Order: sequence, then C-alpha cells, then structure tokens
Amino acid sequence: MVAASTAVPLLPTLHYFAFRGRALATRVALFNSLGKDGWVDERVSLPRFKKAPKPERNPDRVHSEYVTNNLPQLNLPCGTKITQSHAIARYAAKIPPSPELRLSEHFCANLYPADPQKALIVDEAIAVIDQILLLTPKDADPATRAKNRHDYHTSGFLRVGMELLEGRIRQSSSSSGGSGPFLLGDELSLADLYVRAPLGDLFDLQQFEGVPDDFYDSFPRVQACAAAVTEHPLLQAYHKHYKN
Repeated sequence: MVAASTAVPLLPTLHYFAFRGRALATRVALFNSLGKDGWVDERVSLPRFKKAPKPERNPDRVHSEYVTNNLPQLNLPCGTKITQSHAIARYAAKIPPSPELRLSEHFCANLYPADPQKALIVDEAIAVIDQILLLTPKDADPATRAKNRHDYHTSGFLRVGMELLEGRIRQSSSSSGGSGPFLLGDELSLADLYVRAPLGDLFDLQQFEGVPDDFYDSFPRVQACAAAVTEHPLLQAYHKHYKN
C-alpha cells in the first residue's frame, strides 16, 4: 500500500482574502501567464486568518504558515513562500506562458514591460500608490485624524501622488498620440491594475474617510484609467472565471 503523499502542491498557490485589494494585479498576472488551471487562487477567510498562529518572534519564520503574518503570499511548488504584493505581481507577469496562452486573444505580452524605461514608469506608479496607502493618517483620536486627513488631501502625499499619476497618464497619452487611457498609452500594465485596485476601489467605496467625495473627480485621467482596466480583454477573460 502506497502511503499518502505529503508533497507540496505542484502549482503556485496565491493566498489572499476574497476581495481585490492588493491582489488584483497578481491574480490577473497569474491568469495571464498560467491560465485558469495553472495556479491556485486560495481565498482566505478573515476568521481563518485571524485564528492562524502569528508569532512575533520565530527563528524558523520562512516555514511559518504566513511568513510575515500578512497577506498576500505566494507558495511556490518548491515549498518557498514569497511575500510582498509588488514582488509577487512582477514575478507572475514574468512567468513564460504556454504557446496556447500566448496565442489567446486576451494575452498581454508586456504586463510588466521588458523595456527598462517603461518598467521604471510602472514601478514608480506602483510605489506611489503603495505610499498613498501607507501614509494615510490613521490617528486613533477622531479630531486629530480628521485634521490630518484634511492636510493629506489638500497638500499632503495623497494630492502629490494623485497629481503625479494624473501627469504620467497625460504624458503617456501625449507621446502616443492620445491612443490609450493607461500609464503606457494603450498598453495595459501592472501599474494600471494597481490604479484599479486598491487605489480606485478606495475612492469608489468611499474608504478615504475625511477626503471630500469630489476629490477623485479632480483626476479624470486616473479615473478613466481605472474604468478602462475592467473593460480590457484580459480583465474580461479573467472575470469569466473570477468574481474579483
């Protein structure tokens, strides 16, 4: 009788929650590179995640269930567990697709550009969006938080970052003859996926407490980019299999 196998899964497995958040770019990139059946989309419930052991100190951290006590996390077939959404998304976009996937109508060959300057623009935009999220004031005192949120959108990094993203899209549209709504003209990239989620979702779901509803309207190109992402053929194909 053959003993039950305890080998690690043969497919890369992405662990994240059941919403888009910081994982949309990675999920779409994995779908683009590996199709529907080449990876596992493991959606972790919040109760399950909260119950999982998360030691503050762990000499064997690389083998923990959740190695940084956070998600997303990509478990590779070799057993290595990788964290940090940007790194995972770039890796996913660089995985060589099968010939069949490369010929599919929705396939994006340069989701993470091979061209160094285009990749630089993509990396900058992703980092700016991440900084917008990280620097959002989260003071426990409501009055202090309200004041800091006001400053954040009037003269702080929320305004700075949004102005930069708006300008980059405008520059790209000008250099490409106005042919596309994305950060690289008509080429969808990982950066546009981050514009859609988490950035666009935070505005659309009114999760930027203390920021006026019309603030987002001041950046029509960023809004148009976020809207165009969901209409792209790759996202249309992705959403046939995944809700978000």
